[in-house]
Amino acid sequence: MVVVFEFAEAENVLRLTLTGEITDQAILELWTKGLPIATARTNCRSIVDISGVTRFNVSTRAIDTLAKRQGPDLPTRIFVAPNDVVYGTTRMFQMLSETTRKNVHVVRTLDDAYKLLGIESPKFTPISTLELG
Repeated sequence: MVVVFEFAEAENVLRLTLTGEITDQAILELWTKGLPIATARTNCRSIVDISGVTRFNVSTRAIDTLAKRQGPDLPTRIFVAPNDVVYGTTRMFQMLSETTRKNVHVVRTLDDAYKLLGIESPKFTPISTLELG
């Protein structure tokens, strides 16, 4: 799995774009290696775009493990998941993490995410790229 981190300064939005195969190992590794990148931008809103995933092989155990971990204190988190299986699993994560994260949303398209944030054409600049799992 490859994760590209980008930031739109004017809108204060951090976007993570995931592509390739997502596995338990990759998603847990993303938590470890990606957390410092996410927390470096205080109080930013975030979008995690999962629409470029080619294979989704994540167990409910890994989802539960991540949901129980305390996440960074971000005002809004939006997951973009157009695929039915990925959407359902991400909604499960949303429900399981209600006590550890606030303002988590799951939408089907990037445009839906932008609408939810009240932005139209954010200008993202690359921050970092990680190859995981």
